[in-house]
Amino acid sequence: MLTIGFPRAMAYYYLYPFFRTFAESLGAAFVVSPPTTKATLNKMEFCPTDEPCVAVKLLFAHVKELLDRNINHILIPCLVSVEPDNFCCPKFIGIPYMVQNALRGDARVLIPRIDLYRGDDAWQESFVAVARSLGVNSRRQALAALRKAAMVQRRFDRTVAEKRLTTEEAYQLYDKGKLFNGGPPGTPTAKKPVIGVVGHPYILYDTISLDILKQVRHYGPVLTAEMVPPEVAKKEIDSIAEGERLWSFEAQVLGAALHFLRQHLVDRLILVGSFECGPESIIESYVEDEARRQGVPFLLLTLDEHTGEAGLVTRIEAFMDVAPEKRPEVQVPVPVPERRLLPGPPPERMVVGLPSMGHLDLAIRCALGECGIDSLPTPHASKEIIELGKALSPEFVCLPFVITLGQMRYLLERGATHLLMVGGKGKCRLGWYAQIQEQLLRKLGYEFEMIIIDSPVPFARRWSKFRGAIKEATGNASWWRIIRALYNGYHRIAAIDRAEKECHRIRAFERQQGTVDKLFRRFVQAVEQAPDSTTVQQLLQNFLEEANSIETEETNPVRVRVLGEIWVVLESYVNMHLERLLGRSTDPRVWVDREISVTNWFHQHIFPTREALRRREEIKQAAKPYLGTEVGGHGHISVGLTALARQEGIDGIIHLMPFTCMPEIVAQNILVQLSQRFDIPVLTWIITDQTGEAGFETRIEAFLDVLKERKLAGGL
Repeated sequence: MLTIGFPRAMAYYYLYPFFRTFAESLGAAFVVSPPTTKATLNKMEFCPTDEPCVAVKLLFAHVKELLDRNINHILIPCLVSVEPDNFCCPKFIGIPYMVQNALRGDARVLIPRIDLYRGDDAWQESFVAVARSLGVNSRRQALAALRKAAMVQRRFDRTVAEKRLTTEEAYQLYDKGKLFNGGPPGTPTAKKPVIGVVGHPYILYDTISLDILKQVRHYGPVLTAEMVPPEVAKKEIDSIAEGERLWSFEAQVLGAALHFLRQHLVDRLILVGSFECGPESIIESYVEDEARRQGVPFLLLTLDEHTGEAGLVTRIEAFMDVAPEKRPEVQVPVPVPERRLLPGPPPERMVVGLPSMGHLDLAIRCALGECGIDSLPTPHASKEIIELGKALSPEFVCLPFVITLGQMRYLLERGATHLLMVGGKGKCRLGWYAQIQEQLLRKLGYEFEMIIIDSPVPFARRWSKFRGAIKEATGNASWWRIIRALYNGYHRIAAIDRAEKECHRIRAFERQQGTVDKLFRRFVQAVEQAPDSTTVQQLLQNFLEEANSIETEETNPVRVRVLGEIWVVLESYVNMHLERLLGRSTDPRVWVDREISVTNWFHQHIFPTREALRRREEIKQAAKPYLGTEVGGHGHISVGLTALARQEGIDGIIHLMPFTCMPEIVAQNILVQLSQRFDIPVLTWIITDQTGEAGFETRIEAFLDVLKERKLAGGL
């Protein structure tokens, strides 16, 4: 009988009955790693990088526990989507591949994949493949085991909610075969305050939490998120615009918290999160707002492997001493904000403000101007902008959120009546920026309209919202005028991207360094003032001719590929003007290879070209052996471009990522292994508001010295 090891982390706390039933139905022995101990925590170093949240590090540690027990078949699911309309956190998607790369073939990772988002059953074939690994070649038998596993999990979830059990209590009963026996549901006792404690069960019920539920129960009975039936939680989530598209597990946590608060089931509420948890930084704003609305004391506890028990106890004691506010006599439902699909006449003076990403705001403002809409110049990222955003932002939200929020505040204070922001609910947090930012800004008393531009694809479901947002942003201009404006705006950003690519090459060879930079700055100013796309094309042609006439010299530059999260790659202030720094290096000279641009993204996702789609597929296939599915953002692109680097003549990789960026945390973990596999240096730079220029330049200089020595030694 083949033995399968299942790490007591992450998916275990949500789908243990499911995977145990599946494995045992196929005749395999199913072994769960033991509970976390101090020895387990010492094995967290098995995780190649420090950036993942503690849940990911714990999974690595529990895999090591299983390997130390000579269990060499490890089951780690890839949870892409467990519901039709939403995704799981990128770390749930990427974790099996992170572990698989770290093991380097020392053990076999079985990766069943659940992906209900696309609405087909193709994902089931991954379970058939796992069954074959267990010696069961019958597809029918594998699918029967899968159906049985799903039935057991549904019954488990229903029973837990009915009996008001914690996940930990339910698993103990389940392992003893007593969970589905009769018995009255648990009910909070009277006279003591009821405390809601919500958060991911892989934090709440792991040793890492320092038995927080036991400590809270000293003060009264506790209600947790799994005690709320999923359908009830979903009903609460419906009060949030596009709440049905929130990450599945976070939707249960948030829905339960809203239910406890709105139905007056708890007297206090604690949200327990983990350091660097991306989704938690989004849902905390909703929980905190509702707790304030209902007059319920709220506490956010953030834990990691270094959290001390004494400090945790002190915070809980202080929180329990807080006097609750007077509850509202009548619960006021919070409706989903309705957005007009076809806006009426614009206000007397409609002034649009929008955050920046590279030079994209220039193109959009020009397009708005052609539709007769006034817009304000977007302020460049700066310390002032960062401080404006930090004052409102959740603690562990990423830097792009902070700076774009700061830019919004700056624009509102200078007369903007409307804010324009991208949307699109996906795997990373970007799709939730606009909603949270609007909520935070309104809390300060700003009056404005937030226009959220989402993707129009698929057209059957999203075209109407896209159409309405475009019409609102353009003051209900005619479609002919809108299309012409967008066409001209596209040509502006495409010209700038093409000119930047030429700058990357010229910088590596120009005799007088900085010459092409001066030329480029004049070009950008001219593009912004150009009356039409024909003029823009002529400006580009003139730029290319002038750039190619710059005096050059023979050099032997190193080729450095810059990749990572698109916003920090394109925003020169936050990446310390990296491309200019590299271009002004004298020994060695540097030829920057930066494929990520607004134009490339546009060609691959909105109006695809044959060349762009071919390249996208090439990158995807290069990434596939190391990251078997897309994790959101540019995570899989970072992996694919690194895997292609050596064969494309690249000498080194600089990987840029904002602190807490979920897709790039997955990618970074895998890049550690790819760097060794392909013998290519990789420098990952994690960008925060505290990033210092001096330290950054020193590391870049050291990295370039390594590339120079390798090139001289003929090592590439």
